[in-house]
Amino acid sequence: MQNFTALIREIQQGNENLREELLASQKDFILKYSSFLCKRQLDWQNDDELSIALVAFNKAINSYNPALGKSFTAFSKVLIRNSLIDYFRKQRKELPAQPVPDAGEISFYTENAKSYEAFFIEEENRERAYEIQRFKEILGHFGLSLQDLLRGSPKHFDTREKLKEIVRKTCRENDLISRIYRYKKLPLKEMQILTGEKKKVLGKWRAYLLAMILISTHNELESLATYIWGKDVLPK
Repeated sequence: MQNFTALIREIQQGNENLREELLASQKDFILKYSSFLCKRQLDWQNDDELSIALVAFNKAINSYNPALGKSFTAFSKVLIRNSLIDYFRKQRKELPAQPVPDAGEISFYTENAKSYEAFFIEEENRERAYEIQRFKEILGHFGLSLQDLLRGSPKHFDTREKLKEIVRKTCRENDLISRIYRYKKLPLKEMQILTGEKKKVLGKWRAYLLAMILISTHNELESLATYIWGKDVLPK
């Protein structure tokens, strides 16, 4: 999981070159999250929503305070979401009364701002839906699918707890995490030395371990990580 705190502290102290680098590096995240909120694929060349989201992300850089206990990614999502809601309110249109469609069927151009506000009410569930969508995309980069994960997940509580401890130990090693993201696979030999677990066991549960490590370390999967670990026992 990328730690933005030191970068943002330096930007807040006046490093504008670093600000531009961070904004450029996070445009894909801004695009994906904004498109998810708007329920359609946005485009940097044509959609004002992305400009609004980018400004909100920049404001997040200026105002982020880690002492508040929220990660920067989670904080930036709040500002992006609130800015888009404000935009929808300003774009409110009078439409004939009609039933509000299912959330997954809302058309961007045919619903007024009130429908969008209702669309964002259940924040926690929506964040989890977004994260599941991103999780599937991230798994794909590692050659895995949710079906692979379901087939390769332990059924017994004791096994799950043992594997979670392996994940916890691995997540504390930044070099190992960097290697996992770089080479898209688990460094089984190093994990065996670190955890004292048999390589055969690590190989058997490879998909599950990899998925748990990704959830625990990726900036965009914080709600899933909290769901698994709880707020106070996330891998440190």
